[in-house]
Amino acid sequence: MSTIAERVECKELLDKLMPVEEAVKLVSNHDRIGISGFTKTGEPKTFLPALAAHFEKTAPENRVSLFTGASLAEEVEGKIAPYLERRAPYMSSKASRKRIHAGELDFADIHLSAFARNLAYGFYGDLNLAVVEVTRIRPDGSVILSGSAGISAEALTHAKKVILEVNPELPDYTGFHDIALPGVYPKPNWPVPIVNVGDRVGTPYVEFDKSKVVAVVESRQPDYPVAFKPTSPTELKISQNVIEFLLYCHKRFGWGDKLPPMQSGVGNIANAIVGALYDSPFKKIRFWTEVFQDGMMRYVEDDEKFEGASATAVSFSQQARDEFHRLFAKCRERLVLRPMWLSNNGEMITRMFVVAMNTPIEVDIYGHVNSTHVDGSKVINGLGGSGDFFRHAYLSVVHTPSVRKLKDGRVVSCVLPYVRHIDHTEHDIHCVVTEQGFALNLEVRSARHRAEEIIEKCAHPHFQPILREYLKSAGGGDEPRMAGMDQLQGWWKEYDGVCRSFPA
Repeated sequence: MSTIAERVECKELLDKLMPVEEAVKLVSNHDRIGISGFTKTGEPKTFLPALAAHFEKTAPENRVSLFTGASLAEEVEGKIAPYLERRAPYMSSKASRKRIHAGELDFADIHLSAFARNLAYGFYGDLNLAVVEVTRIRPDGSVILSGSAGISAEALTHAKKVILEVNPELPDYTGFHDIALPGVYPKPNWPVPIVNVGDRVGTPYVEFDKSKVVAVVESRQPDYPVAFKPTSPTELKISQNVIEFLLYCHKRFGWGDKLPPMQSGVGNIANAIVGALYDSPFKKIRFWTEVFQDGMMRYVEDDEKFEGASATAVSFSQQARDEFHRLFAKCRERLVLRPMWLSNNGEMITRMFVVAMNTPIEVDIYGHVNSTHVDGSKVINGLGGSGDFFRHAYLSVVHTPSVRKLKDGRVVSCVLPYVRHIDHTEHDIHCVVTEQGFALNLEVRSARHRAEEIIEKCAHPHFQPILREYLKSAGGGDEPRMAGMDQLQGWWKEYDGVCRSFPA
């Protein structure tokens, strides 16, 4: 285990080491704070709970804005959520979600690649403070990040003040990162010379003005683990259908010896697909993605199966994290962590011929996708990077169970006549996959014909008759919709009866 003195090699910044209880006093009411962290990895796990405790004790009326890479651990965000006035661009916190739905917290759901650039452009106002977890401070004051890149480099570069949370409990991540920042107008953007997943164009550390550092604090809190459930039969079947789709494309489009780079979202279905991909005939698999997660760890020691990966964060269960630490040196050879403006960059996704795969809440018979809002109004997490990848991917695959069970016992269809919130239009989706099968949107044909195939191949058989009835009764037009209120209410009443009659 390293000491704080071993990890802080810059004497000038070591002299700014202070207890976290003192550092939190440097935060003012209504500060805009940019922090490290992405999917429960790399957030300031000591500073933010200490700031919440400080506000609770001394100034419960205080509020701050919190800008992150993506979601934080509930153990962290749940503490600070009562003191937030603005939150962006993605979250998975029950505490924040409750305040968002109550109208107490301004939340903006923003494409991750756009959010990182907009932050650098100053669209969200001045950053008063950056709080970033690091695993090393180099002699010149530059820093080595931890298990995520996210918006850390932008926050350090553009904030007026900086607090560094040094975590010697984590391994030293020197060599994992490829840090490069976008241009800010009127300075020109630079062409990013990346043509392979493993190419590096920046530095393994973040350079910034070290005179902005007002405090250094020590943390001994490891990253909180991600909880994965055992793969269900439905998830296994979905993953098999995704592989069938890839095999179809491999044959039809003449891919040759290996797949294009793959992007996989987070969650149980995504993890199951990564596992099925490992068991598939494909070799030398590459990932250009956001998160390097549990299912990818089995690739690391297999030179025949795995070529390399690019992401903006690692995110693991405890078991997978233990394996990651065991294979830390090997992972450093095969994995590069980039700022999310680059990992999610649309031009890079197109250039690399990325195959994008993500799980939504629901899809409709025409191929529109809702990734964020239950019943059209209640946000779950945000769209994250799915829009970045779906819009620019070589192939975009949306995968979901055909049905899901609600708390009230009803079983509802995840394939609907129309989604109640559109995050991704049918223009950006090439394939819809459920455990029933997959439907393609790769050819020039009408929305009506797409609907017929999605109903036939992706909807659950229990719901197929009522979906066909909707398509038949909706009338004419390119994408037929029931317009009359009586007709529409009648259909939804009938649909509710079908939900309640789902066989046990």
